[in-house]
Amino acid sequence: MSGGNMVVRLLESNGKSMKIEFEGVPLAVANAIRRLIISEVPTMAVEEVLIIENSSGMTNEVLAHRISLIPFVSDIDRYVPPEECTCGSKLGCEKCVVRYVLKAEAGDQPITVYSRDMVPEDPNTTVIPVSGNIPIVKLAPGEKIELELYVRVGKGKKHAKWQPGIATLYESKESADKRILFVESFGFLEPKRMVLEAIKILNKKVSNLMHVIRECEQHA
Repeated sequence: MSGGNMVVRLLESNGKSMKIEFEGVPLAVANAIRRLIISEVPTMAVEEVLIIENSSGMTNEVLAHRISLIPFVSDIDRYVPPEECTCGSKLGCEKCVVRYVLKAEAGDQPITVYSRDMVPEDPNTTVIPVSGNIPIVKLAPGEKIELELYVRVGKGKKHAKWQPGIATLYESKESADKRILFVESFGFLEPKRMVLEAIKILNKKVSNLMHVIRECEQHA
């Protein structure tokens, strides 16, 4: 794909990662896309954990932190960040939160609680852990946990748990005018969507800046 003297080529893509070659694209623009992927592309993760019971050997704080780092397949078309939602509720609504329950109890034998043990309030939700095999906590015989989890939209600049993946930019061996953007997803979003969202955010920032400049000119 090309525009003017700028050329963009897709070099590799496998659903989990992709390489894009930029030719004639200013370094500042290419780097802005990289930074936006990391810091401002929205994803979904557990933002709040309500601990009803925890008799495990893991403290409440560590347990909540471990759960918050589990990446969720994110539906950023349906859900909005809580600060942008009009519901005004601390608990959220169907537009800004996906609720999960985690209950587990060890009988006579110790057990390991996994991400697959988290049960969504809506069984049809598409916002699910990227893997069901992520270990959360080990319970000794007789130990029990019961938690309510609130999955919400957020951005990497607020907390690293919402960072959608890795984005690196480096010069091509062929030419100093060519740069390679490598994007690897943690599972929240497909790499292509991560790049497109970053470009959309960049366009919005540029449009807002142009609007401010025009207003300044009118009042000059």
